[in-house]
Amino acid sequence: MSQMLDLSSPDGLSAVVDALAEKGWAVTRGLLPAETVARLREECLVAHRQGGFHVAGIGRGGDFTVREGIRSDEVMWLDASTATPTQRQYFERLDALQREINQGLYLGLFEFEGHFAIYDEGAYYKKHLDAFRGDKGRVVTVVYYLNPDWHLGDGGELRLYLDEKGETDFIDIEPTAGTAVIFLSERFWHEVLPSCKDRVSITGWYKVRPV
Repeated sequence: MSQMLDLSSPDGLSAVVDALAEKGWAVTRGLLPAETVARLREECLVAHRQGGFHVAGIGRGGDFTVREGIRSDEVMWLDASTATPTQRQYFERLDALQREINQGLYLGLFEFEGHFAIYDEGAYYKKHLDAFRGDKGRVVTVVYYLNPDWHLGDGGELRLYLDEKGETDFIDIEPTAGTAVIFLSERFWHEVLPSCKDRVSITGWYKVRPV
């Protein structure tokens, strides 16, 4: 895997834009301080214990279905208008990245939607694209990991396919706390490999206005 970009450095955001322009994806660290990452994880786990999550499905609106054998994670959607102070820190950093991407790539991104995601031991998400049929709204995907002490052999890697058909050329990215994977939503097939222990993340998408 190519060098991980450091978003805490002065040129970190612009480096992500350069990577998106050159190859369409970037793996980063330093989006938020470690203590903020830990608080996000705790908020996610507390909400899960309190019953705030639901079984994830595929599609949206009238096409939404829960499909066993495709994905087995649970999610809770986030709302910037009711976000906790810790969640607002996350949204503020994403706002800064959105401005940088729009300035550098003219993508016309106008909002971010995202959710907490929990993969229990053994959970997975089969190969897919982050684009709904007939909906071109999602343009850039951001996956942010909240898993401390993740080690080789724990599973749960994001497998990002680099070839056009999503068949042979790929990289596996460990879901280590503080790592963010950013990529063009309609371009890259990807999957979550089965996890050997509970796996926590925030998954979201920068969107453009509907035509």
